Amino acid sequence: MEILEFPVPMIDAKTLKLVDHFHRFVRPTELSEEDTNLDVNKHYPNFATNRVWHETAIPFKDVIQQFEDWLTAHEAWANEPGGRLKGAFVTCGNWDIKTKIPEQYEVAGMKLPFYLMQWINLKDIYLNFYNRKATCMVLMMTPLNMQLVGTHHLGIDDTRNIARVL
Repeated sequence: MEILEFPVPMIDAKTLKLVDHFHRFVRPTELSEEDTNLDVNKHYPNFATNRVWHETAIPFKDVIQQFEDWLTAHEAWANEPGGRLKGAFVTCGNWDIKTKIPEQYEVAGMKLPFYLMQWINLKDIYLNFYNRKATCMVLMMTPLNMQLVGTHHLGIDDTRNIARVL
């Protein structure tokens, strides 16, 4: 399965306020149209989200170009060979950046940039700070008396909830 969504909120590390967010739906290039539709229907059963995905999804290469343009517009990276991020990606687990993004770069025939080879796993930070293991975002939110905002597993909503835990 290829990536269907690429959501990234930008948080100011000093104020912990949302600066901006980048969000694109990704149109698979290796899956058949039938398999793509099955994946989209499975991941986005909400009719409105499903429709928006079909109307706006673009190839991964275009998503990454737009993402790097967005980073440049925010002066968040040095656009040089391999890129140099002025910040850090914070994830809820290692899977997305450690496994899925490199696989997607390979499928797209692109070289994984240096800035996507490092990240902070919020689960580790949570464990170190609270001395409490959390295997998922919801299990971090519950003891913090946080309600889930939006739709769980919709990437843009999950990133907003992860930012709230952060």
